[in-house]
Order: sequence, then C-alpha cells, then structure tokens
Amino acid sequence: MERMDYEERIRELQAQLELMQERYQILMETTSALLFEYIPREDRMIFIYNYPDNKSRKEEVARYHKYVETSGLVHPDHIKKLLSALDQAAVRPMRDELEYLSRKPEGEYLWHKVCYSSVADGSGQVSMVVGRIHNTHGSVTERQKMIRKIEMDFLTGLYNKGTATEKITEWLQKNPDSGAHMIMLDLDDFKAINDTYGHAFGDVVLKESARLMEKCFSRSSILSRFGGDEFIVFVTDEPLSEVEGRISRLMEMMKDEITGMDWPLHCSVGITARLSPEDDFEALFNRADNVMYVAKQTGRNRYFVDRRQMPRAVRQVDRPDMKELLEEVPQAIRTDVRIKDGGKEE
Repeated sequence: MERMDYEERIRELQAQLELMQERYQILMETTSALLFEYIPREDRMIFIYNYPDNKSRKEEVARYHKYVETSGLVHPDHIKKLLSALDQAAVRPMRDELEYLSRKPEGEYLWHKVCYSSVADGSGQVSMVVGRIHNTHGSVTERQKMIRKIEMDFLTGLYNKGTATEKITEWLQKNPDSGAHMIMLDLDDFKAINDTYGHAFGDVVLKESARLMEKCFSRSSILSRFGGDEFIVFVTDEPLSEVEGRISRLMEMMKDEITGMDWPLHCSVGITARLSPEDDFEALFNRADNVMYVAKQTGRNRYFVDRRQMPRAVRQVDRPDMKELLEEVPQAIRTDVRIKDGGKEE
C-alpha cells in the first residue's frame, strides 16, 4: 500500500472516531443510563453518572475484575458471565448485550441490562470497551411472569406436561453420562374423591399433593402435573435409596396431612432408573408408567421399582390384559410397598 493510501485510510479512521465521539457525547448528555468506559490493558473501569441538571460525575475503579468478584455488587451466579463478556470484548471488536442481577445499597438484587461495544485503535487492537447500564427489573420480571404462566400448570404451580417433557429431554441430552430416576405417581381413588366431595375439593387435593411433592424433593428435581391426577418427578444424581426415601416420606405426608375425607389419601408410584445414555424421555416415561400401573393392579398404596439391569425396549402394555406383564414382575421389578391394611411392608 502506498503512502497516500495509508494517509487516506488514517483520515477515514479519524473521521469515524470523531463521529463515534460525537455520538457518545450526545448519548452522555441525553441518557439516564449509567455509562462506562473500560480500559482493558489497565483493568480499569470508569463509570459516568448523569443527573437531571445535565451534570455528570465520574468514578474510577482499579483492578475491576477483583472488584466485581469481591464487592458483592453483582449476584454470585452472574459474576462469571459478566466478566467473561467483558474479556471477550477486550480481545476482539464486537457489540453485544447481556442481563444480570446487580445489588442495590439496601441489599436487594435488581435486573440490569448492559449494552457494550469495543473501540479499536488504528492497528485494530481493542483499546476501550464502552457501554451503558440501565435498570430493566420491571420488564424482566414481567417477562418471567409470562414465561411462568406458559410453563406452569395453572392449578398446582408445577411444570405442565409440555414444559416438563422439554426440560427432561434437554437434561438427558446435556448429561449423557449422569444418573437419573423417573417417577410416575397417580393418586388412588381420585375419581371417588371428586364424585363424593366435589371437583372444588378435588382441586384442593391436587394442590396440596403438589405442595407436599415440592416439600419432599429437592429444587433440582423436575416436578410436573402430567394430567388429571397423574404426576411425574425427574430426580438427578441421587441414589435409588434416597429416591425411595423421598417417596416413602411423601406417601406418609399425603396420608397424614391431606384430610377432610372419610379415607386417607394414597397413591401408586412407579420408579425407574436411567440405564444408559440411549435412554430418552419416552423410554423412561414408559417404564415408570408401566410399573406404576402394576402398583395400581396389585393393591394400590404402594410403589414399585423397575429393576432391569440392562436396557431393552419397553412397550406400552395393553392395559385391559395384565397377565403377560404380571408374569414378568418377579424378574423385572422388586416391590417395596406400603399396603393399606396396617402399613406393613410386603
């Protein structure tokens, strides 16, 4: 490239820089957002606070990475993604945005959006990252409420069928080598509850059952009302003994705490484990559903554990004819059950 070409290119870059500076100055004078300039080579952040009387104040923070990690200003779950975004913008020219939780002086975390852009020098190296931060807590919380309405069962507050299916499928795909258990739970004699006490009371039973499920299972579990009086629970990274313990507690609590009927509330439960990375949602669902149905057919008020040691195809059972499935029960599953009469174990 000739000298004149270099000079022309420099003039073009200078004109672009002057335009950017003019736009930035206009933004400073008109926005109520918090503006910032980050100097990567010094790890130094400059915040620019604007006030209604067109006055502004600058505040500099040295060793900004350390400040973010130790100040408590950014929510612990969001520190990594915020600093990672800043580091990427400091390496190559880019423009992006992200949302994160920032703490107010009173201690409450609020959602904020940061919009940022890299500024490169004549050699193409990033010399500065500039941007603005503004409070988006109202819009984010409204969006979250709308998402929750779409994802949740309106009566129980648990995930609905579609959302649970998507979340479980996504987890299985992202964690091919991790253990998990699928639980299918069906309330016993729920039709009799509706017929005897009315559908409004039946709704209360469903809501209270969901509340006890949330109480018995960890927050990492996926709980869903799958339809009617049928629920599924997807438990990750817990041994079978712990899963069985949670089910036993749930059955006891449902019997003792959900009252108002002439008989105690019971349920029938089927439990199956993920056996291989090839186990998808449908395979787990079918196995749990099948053993839950065996629990229904062999006395209710109990849970069955699928004990298959090797993965194999599982077909949906012809529900009116249980003979073939029941013949498989001794070799396929073990019963760890609670029975209605006396609460002893079979």
